Amino acid sequence: MTKLTLACGLIITLAACASNPPPAAMAATAAPAAGTQAAAPAATQARAQAAKPKLICDDTSQIGSHMAQRICMTPEQAEARRKAAQQAAQEFQMQSKQSCPQSGCGTPPR
Repeated sequence: MTKLTLACGLIITLAACASNPPPAAMAATAAPAAGTQAAAPAATQARAQAAKPKLICDDTSQIGSHMAQRICMTPEQAEARRKAAQQAAQEFQMQSKQSCPQSGCGTPPR
């Protein structure tokens, strides 16, 4: 069963790689203008490098699992994720204060 699963995964991966040419190859196959034939490869490489954003990778563990998962994102996505987590924590604190306003939920009344 495991061999069959691995074989199917390999076939799907190879089929996906064969069906989608990389963006640089698509740009190189486009017909360049008459005067820009020499500058086309350099411009294609510059566009490919500019389009590739810098990624921030972080290893996180899922609840209930011992396996760490690597998550890569752009700096803007990382900042948005940090802000969303901070806002969720603040909302959680505000809800707990509203549900136990006088003595707090964990302490017995005096």
